[in-house]
Amino acid sequence: MTKEIIEKRINLLLGAIILFGAVIRIYLFNLVKTQAHWWDSLAYGSLAKNMIFHKWDEVPFIVHELVIRPPLFPLIWSWFLRMGASDSSLIFITGIVPSIISIFLVYLIGKEMYNAKIGLIAASFASVSWIHLFYSARAMTDVPSMCLVLASIYFFIKAQDSISIKPWVISILSLSFAVLLRYSHAVVAFAYLAFLISTHRTKLIKNKNFWIGGLIGAIPLIIFVLINLVNYGSLLPAGSEYSSSISENNQALAWYTIGFIKHILQEPLIYLFYLGFILIVIKTTMSYGFILKQKETKMHLFNILLLLFVLSFYIFIIKASEDRYLLGLSSLLFILPAITISYIYDFTSKYKKEIASVLCIALVLWSAYAQFSFAKSLMLDKKESYRQMKDAYEWIKYNTPEDSIIIGDWGEPYIIYYADRDIQNWPDNLTFTNFTLKADYVVLTAVHQPNEKVVTYVNGLAEKGNLVVVKAFFFDAEQKQPAVVIYKKTQ
Repeated sequence: MTKEIIEKRINLLLGAIILFGAVIRIYLFNLVKTQAHWWDSLAYGSLAKNMIFHKWDEVPFIVHELVIRPPLFPLIWSWFLRMGASDSSLIFITGIVPSIISIFLVYLIGKEMYNAKIGLIAASFASVSWIHLFYSARAMTDVPSMCLVLASIYFFIKAQDSISIKPWVISILSLSFAVLLRYSHAVVAFAYLAFLISTHRTKLIKNKNFWIGGLIGAIPLIIFVLINLVNYGSLLPAGSEYSSSISENNQALAWYTIGFIKHILQEPLIYLFYLGFILIVIKTTMSYGFILKQKETKMHLFNILLLLFVLSFYIFIIKASEDRYLLGLSSLLFILPAITISYIYDFTSKYKKEIASVLCIALVLWSAYAQFSFAKSLMLDKKESYRQMKDAYEWIKYNTPEDSIIIGDWGEPYIIYYADRDIQNWPDNLTFTNFTLKADYVVLTAVHQPNEKVVTYVNGLAEKGNLVVVKAFFFDAEQKQPAVVIYKKTQ
């Protein structure tokens, strides 16, 4: 079989995988595209709205979120709002599209690291990954930043041998924008540095491309930290906030982060991952002293370092994590199982190629079905999450005067994004003597954990006739379990 025919078949199979992944994403997105935003989404959306109107500049919630949230996503969101685009349009462009591109990038990384076969298998896993499908249908930073990290890894692998200037610049530039979406992706740079020191050693210091390309690629981050220095007197004020939070809470080490790998991959993919990890560790250990001469073992080393740096960051430094925080590891999460399947095929094909093919295809299809089934059930289950909060604050937007002032337990981002109203905040130590209610409407919720002091205060005013219920939203169709209650001030 000629090289041209092989490449044509690879391209056709890759195209089919990407098309399949796109169809699945669009299908699931259409099932859930009217879902309510979660807290993080609303935080970014509120910042985006305030970038346009500057109506809530002094609201403590906005002041705090401006410090701790990366700026790029709310900036992008504000462009969509200025154009009058819907939330579903934003999610499609910033979630669905990058998720589809990520399938292609996983293939490119697998191919560049090892071979096209591993790239195709890894891409097939990425096309149906439940965590990719789930978060691509929400207005969050996880999927677009993941896409940029994957692009960065691909160009880093292209550049790493001789630090070629063009791919090196693109790699660092992509990572810079990823960091401006999610600060935590900066840990990838340390994995890069550890790998380059391991492979180039003292020659790295003398390599002009390393310094020049790194500086050019980091320009977005340099501009960002200079703006922080002018506005806040700190290079990264969010870092101080996170450090303070960690020290105050005295958090234990987040060993549970390792368990998220099993949660993300599910069965049987997790077992293929474990075997793949064991294989690359064994091969890297056996190649000690010869790593620099073999590209395969160099790539094994890179994957090991990337995994260790990212996991260590969340376990020992941040001491907190969620499953979505590991999306930056998507390349190796799918490539390691692909290595296992490739090894199984090579081993069994020595005896019977037909059996080898059937076995490997069965493993891929089993993994794909498990991922898709979990994704669909989870997305449908979470479709109505926070629905009552969205409905309540949209009701306020369309049924109250525009100059109304709203106060709500857990209400700030909902008031800004959904209701578009002015805010009064509850004090930390609320009593009947230290607080005067100026808001025209008060909102209580059981969707979020209620503040008992707020509930006591509102019930007291309601008993006196100072507040009356004007609208309620419920958890159940029988309307016996109130989720959100809206009160109007009478005097």
